[in-house]
Amino acid sequence: MKYIILYIIVLAGCFTACQQEDSLTPSNISDLFAPNPEATDAESVLRREFFNTTGCYLLFNDTLRHEYKGEDTFGNPYYETELIGLEWNLTSAVSTRYLFEYLKTQEQKEQAVSFLQTHLIPKIKNVLPYSILVINKMDKYILPDGEKKYEYSESPLVYSNTRCTALNISELWDLNGEENFVKFSQDICCRIIFASWGGDPGNFYQGSKAYDFLKVNNYDYEALKSDYYIPDGLGDEYIEDLYYEGFIENTSERYLPSATEDAAAYIKACLTMTDEEFRAKFSDYRNVIKKYEIIKPLVEATGIQF
Repeated sequence: MKYIILYIIVLAGCFTACQQEDSLTPSNISDLFAPNPEATDAESVLRREFFNTTGCYLLFNDTLRHEYKGEDTFGNPYYETELIGLEWNLTSAVSTRYLFEYLKTQEQKEQAVSFLQTHLIPKIKNVLPYSILVINKMDKYILPDGEKKYEYSESPLVYSNTRCTALNISELWDLNGEENFVKFSQDICCRIIFASWGGDPGNFYQGSKAYDFLKVNNYDYEALKSDYYIPDGLGDEYIEDLYYEGFIENTSERYLPSATEDAAAYIKACLTMTDEEFRAKFSDYRNVIKKYEIIKPLVEATGIQF
């Protein structure tokens, strides 16, 4: 009899839990990445058409939600705001911050969309991100160890987290000629390919399909060139010194390439050079060939061709 009573109590608890769970189910949820379905302004129409054509959400602002919630105890209005938050990923946050400059006019937004649909989307359709944030400028700030003040680091071309890829298209306005548009789209594409392989932005090689590639130079990324007895400068006068370390592009005046710059350089080489051309150029550099043989199958698996 005791067991029967206990069973009934447990069963009643289950029904109660189910009822409580049902009551917590949210309703009228809006898609924060999509424009208001009732909006008819030019920007909303442009974003809606882009999604319908590509299956990728388009953003021109990193604020997803800014909702008035009433007044506080002092009579001041308060809001709930949700941002893209590039520094956040599913499992962690990194000690970087991003400052954006938005596109200023509808004409710029339309030009940006034309570039994306004509030159970029056809290349990345196999690795299309969930959403694309198009901005005129993106500055990255880092917090050095032991410091309390953020310092400017760089203005990256692309940065991705789980739900968004931000594109810095400041170069677009100065481009002339089809060749330059193609080159710019290829540079973006290579970084999106790298981002599609996953990994944690704070410890990017962990969980990335490119782990074996990245660990070859894991402790070298963004190190001072002087630590490797490589002279400062952006020219190719000392490029062979970089080749010996395993890097195929000189990307900074004083520093060795970042992981993203390194991977993007190899991805682009895989997509623009034949196997014979690459091996003929770099056959004397053991680390370069080692990294190439790791990353080439990953690039081929994307099905992307230039």
